Amino acid sequence: MKKLFPIVLAALVVVVAGLWLNWQLATPSHDRNWRADHARLPQVSESDGIYRVENLRNWDYAPDGTPRAERWEDVAIDPDTLTQAYYLVEPFGDVDAIAHTMLSFAFEDGSAHVVSIEARREVGETYSAPKAAVLPIFEYMFLWTTERDMFGNSEFWAEDQLYLYPLDIPLEQQKAVLRAMLDETADLAAQPRWYNTLFSNCTNVLARTVNKLDPGAVPFDIAWILPGYSDEFLYEQGFIAQADSFETAEAQAHISPLIREFYALAEPRAFSTALREAMARR
Repeated sequence: MKKLFPIVLAALVVVVAGLWLNWQLATPSHDRNWRADHARLPQVSESDGIYRVENLRNWDYAPDGTPRAERWEDVAIDPDTLTQAYYLVEPFGDVDAIAHTMLSFAFEDGSAHVVSIEARREVGETYSAPKAAVLPIFEYMFLWTTERDMFGNSEFWAEDQLYLYPLDIPLEQQKAVLRAMLDETADLAAQPRWYNTLFSNCTNVLARTVNKLDPGAVPFDIAWILPGYSDEFLYEQGFIAQADSFETAEAQAHISPLIREFYALAEPRAFSTALREAMARR
């Protein structure tokens, strides 16, 4: 056994070095045959504090999850009109640790937009978390959508549950987070980056973007790697609205039944307004 140990160690070093070299030599790109829902990379520009987001997705979904309309829109976002930012959690299956996370931003005019860090997939490509942990097979994108699009996608296409937690930090800090997400979207459009399940996923990219504003604001936690634990982690840190327990906060944040109730409201602002009014009545 002792004689085998140097051989095993050498083989492990070779494998690790090979994987590292693969990440270094592979070149991420925005120019691939992307599947339809990832086809358009958001472009962000800023003038006098007003941001213009091109290619914000506003799709409409049938009850069976198929798209009924594939709309891409250009919108103006004024961070000074932000009324509330939210943390979104979309659990996958029965494993508590596995989930997708996003941010949503609601504004004075009733509009609400979601930003989601997505492993950008090509036509015919399926997501694989284990492969994406060791191989450079996906780029990532900052996907901006209306709430009605993203919530409908989760409810009808993915058939996942969805939880919408209000952030419990000063509004000026929420506005700074919004600006940071928009600026990071612009930076990514100029320089493509690889997605990695462990180091560049939907949660830790968001966390690192926030930490650029205030280093260490979001402490490192296992939730950076296992996003399904992130809502409870943020609750314990005091970043999302408090209740008498996390379980109560989670129940209050559960919006999946409301998505079906109000999805017939085709105008995104009307949908977001009705959903929040229903949440407030709980």
